[in-house]
Amino acid sequence: MSVFSDQMSFFSELPLALACAATLVAAWTDARTGRIPNVLTLPLLPVGLILGAVQTGLVGFGAAVLGCLLCFAVPYGLLHFSQGTAIGGGDVKLFAGLGALLGPHAGLEVQLSSLILLAVFALLALAWRGQVWALLRRTGWLALNTVLPKARRRPVEPQLLMTMRMGPAICVATWGFATLEHLGHLFI
Repeated sequence: MSVFSDQMSFFSELPLALACAATLVAAWTDARTGRIPNVLTLPLLPVGLILGAVQTGLVGFGAAVLGCLLCFAVPYGLLHFSQGTAIGGGDVKLFAGLGALLGPHAGLEVQLSSLILLAVFALLALAWRGQVWALLRRTGWLALNTVLPKARRRPVEPQLLMTMRMGPAICVATWGFATLEHLGHLFI
């Protein structure tokens, strides 16, 4: 019974451990190159599906599929509607893989936390550069542009847009989630 329980514990912890390892590598490569490679993101999907099936059968497989689809939907929408300026394809594939590994609830928690962290990182970077007010003005014009007729819209110069790497935010969110999960188990 002890060997079986150890195996089940190993399999229950494996998806989160793989998610933490994958996001650590993704953060490093994204920070260095601006890309998250397919060789890292694409295997997460089948591994998540297999681990879900091994852990709890058809229910686990279904949860992995649902997690993948839900965690893919919002980032893909951002990618599609921004034409790749708001988020990159590697980020979208990483989120889908994390959804498959972690399931819908945890995957969406990590995704929302990542987006919030990225916004906080951006505000801190702008505050450091003394550009917060300029950001607020640009944001106001962008919001106003959406309701103005095309003839009255002001173009936004590309040099005024800020680019940030999302990989580090995804990594911090995943590791934060893992930490909180383990702290929760200590107190329950």
